Amino acid sequence: MEKRSRNSQKIKMKKTEINKKYLFDGVSGFEYINKSYNPDNFKKSLNYIDEIIIHCTANDNEKWNNPIFLIEYDTHSNHISKNGCPFATYHYYINKPGEIFHLIDLKYFCWHCKAHNRNSIAVCIHHGGIIPNVTEQQMNSLIFLIKYLFEIMKWEKSEPEYRNRIRFHRDYANKFCPGFLDYEEVIEKLLENS
Repeated sequence: MEKRSRNSQKIKMKKTEINKKYLFDGVSGFEYINKSYNPDNFKKSLNYIDEIIIHCTANDNEKWNNPIFLIEYDTHSNHISKNGCPFATYHYYINKPGEIFHLIDLKYFCWHCKAHNRNSIAVCIHHGGIIPNVTEQQMNSLIFLIKYLFEIMKWEKSEPEYRNRIRFHRDYANKFCPGFLDYEEVIEKLLENS
């Protein structure tokens, strides 16, 4: 799916269809890697969603431009769970070229921020966090995605609402996540294109 933002730049939104085993778009199907988890255990009402939490991958490995590597990391022993998570830990993923991957339908929560999983939308940017290297394409895609999410959630696009609903992972955890992404720059770019 390709959409155009107001500045006529192409933004790509993709569904993860690289391997049927990892089809998490909620439209074509919702298949878990770990069959012992029941999707109903992870359902949430969209009415309870009140924020977007932005993360980074904490690595710059080029292979992570393919979201399958993110999903593989999430579902095996990792920093969240020694047993691995039941599925990808983010609803949306933005790689270095700025492609947006919809990994999990919003009606399902994912394990991304303790005590905020049920009431938030998780967005992850492929960014190592050690040096400021978020690409222009990633920033454009992030702004596009946030505006898209505000539209589907029927939230007002205004500075107070942006500040009320957009959070960085470091706001809730003692982590430098999403790295060098600048909160004020995100808000400024959202207001520029409103």
